Amino acid sequence: MTYDRFDSIKEILKECFWGDYSISAEDIMDRLDKNDIVFVKFLFSKIIENSRYPSRYIKNLFPQATYITLIKEYEKKAGDKKRFRLIYANLTGNYDNVPEYQWKR
Repeated sequence: MTYDRFDSIKEILKECFWGDYSISAEDIMDRLDKNDIVFVKFLFSKIIENSRYPSRYIKNLFPQATYITLIKEYEKKAGDKKRFRLIYANLTGNYDNVPEYQWKR
């Protein structure tokens, strides 16, 4: 199943915000389109921490150059968390940080 940006945002609202914030899918789309960097970082962290499909949503919402920058910045905060290492590997193609998921040769 493919998701466009707006579908992804609606799912993110359900999965990541839990009604804690008064924000609509349209508000999120508008702030992304305006490249509100503070909001972009906030949204990225919500997706990383709470989403069921973080790699899919991040790829749908952000240009590759943006999400690579965001993930490298977030790496300092995440440390060695397995969830983050998997997301990082999926987004960057660098699977060295998840050796426990590589096929044994």
